[in-house]
This record gives sequence, C-alpha cells and structure tokens, in this order.
Amino acid sequence: MGSRFLRMRHLRITASILGYSAVVIFFFRVIPYTWISDEKYLNSIISYYIIGVLFLGLVFIKGVDSLEYFRLPEISARSITAMSVVAMMVSPQFLGGQNEVKPWTVAVPGIIFLIGIAFGEEMFARGFLFGILRKHGQRNAIIFSSVVFGLMHLNLYTGENWELWNAYSHVVSSGVFGVIAAQVMIMTRSIWVSVILHTFSNWFIVFEKVTEEEAGTEIYPTYSLFDNLISPVWEFLIFGPIILFLARVNRGGWPKWIEKIAIRWKLVEI
Repeated sequence: MGSRFLRMRHLRITASILGYSAVVIFFFRVIPYTWISDEKYLNSIISYYIIGVLFLGLVFIKGVDSLEYFRLPEISARSITAMSVVAMMVSPQFLGGQNEVKPWTVAVPGIIFLIGIAFGEEMFARGFLFGILRKHGQRNAIIFSSVVFGLMHLNLYTGENWELWNAYSHVVSSGVFGVIAAQVMIMTRSIWVSVILHTFSNWFIVFEKVTEEEAGTEIYPTYSLFDNLISPVWEFLIFGPIILFLARVNRGGWPKWIEKIAIRWKLVEI
C-alpha cells in the first residue's frame, strides 16, 4: 500500500512538472507571436516578464523551499568563491572580442530583454521547480530541475526551425548551465546571483558581432554523426570541473591545495 501511494505521489509530481513546463513553453513560444507589436524584442520581453512574475508569485503562494534564496547574497568564503566563478564565466562575453557595442536603440531594449530571459527562466527553473523538488533531496532537485530547464530550450527548434543536432547540443549545454546556476544560488544563498549569471551568459544574443555576409542568415555546419554525438563532451570538459569544484566547496570548504595557496598568500587567517 505504501509503495503504491509513493508511486502515485511521484506520478502527481511528474504530471505537475510537465504541466508547468507546458505553460512555460506556451508563453515562450506561442505568446510572443500574438502580442501587440512587432517592435524588436518587445513581444518576448512581455512574455518573459509575465512568466517570471507568474512563477515568482507561485513561489510565495505555495511557500516552496526555495523562498530562502530570495534575498541578497550572503558574504562568506563560499559565497565569494561562487561569485568569483560567475565573474570568470561571464568575462569572455566582454573580453573575448566576439561582442560589440550596439546603438542605444538596440542596447537598451536588448538589455531589458536579456534580463527578462534570465528572470523568467530562473523564476521557473531555480525558483519554482527546484523549490518544489527540494523535498526529495537537494541533489535530486538540482539534477531534475536542470534536466527540465535544458528540455525547455527545445521550443527554439520547433516547426521550420527544427535542427536535430543544434537542438541536442543546446539542450545538453543548457542542462549543464542549469546545474551551475543552481549551485551558485545555493552557495550565495541568493537566486539573484543566478539571474545575473544567466543575463550575462546570454549577452551574445544581443551584442554579438555580425558581419554583412552573416546578417540575415543562419549557417549550420555539417559534421559527422560521431562529431555531433560527442559535441556536448566539450561542455562537460569545460564546465564539469567547475561543477565539481563548486560542489566540493559547498560541501566542505575549499580543496586543500587552494587552502594552502590562500594561507601562503595570507588571504586567510590561520
């Protein structure tokens, strides 16, 4: 009887997650094409902020476990470590040379749009979804909320935009990012740091350099089946160590070799 009840409970939770995910995909994919204006970014801005406010409200109405992260970041060695990782991750957006300054008529609505993406997606994935899953264990909440977060990005490849391998790569990379964003939220005790990380990680969407030859075109390079299958391996090689490092710091402090460096440079007191 107990196992049957447990299965039914898991089924209800799964159905709820799928239902909420369907709502998010509806707003992210369908609604932007039916709003009031064709002005650049406006329809998407409206959609993302609506979804963000909706799930922000649900977090407070339902009182989910993630409520404790709706605050300013704490100042601690663990939090500062996470924020340093955030700075390291977003720095290529400004130092790598792939982005450029845009006219203010593009930059201002573009920045509002980028904040909207981060706000909407973080309120759903890390605020609401992580919060309702946390009762099943923090690790499970991180993993499953990140998987759903990754799958959400399939909405970009529906209909005539379908491209199997780009969708596959995007879903995997988004899922990996979701794990890092969740860890950053936990370590800083603030979902707003994850929103900042998310905003600047998407900076290229608006500010990427586009040559005249590339304007208005989307070129998908052709790779072999093997290359396409293993393409996400690079995500794990780059971000896997970051995930492990954050998990280690969050679990029990800095690795010994970092402690030795900090002591030697007199960054901490013994």
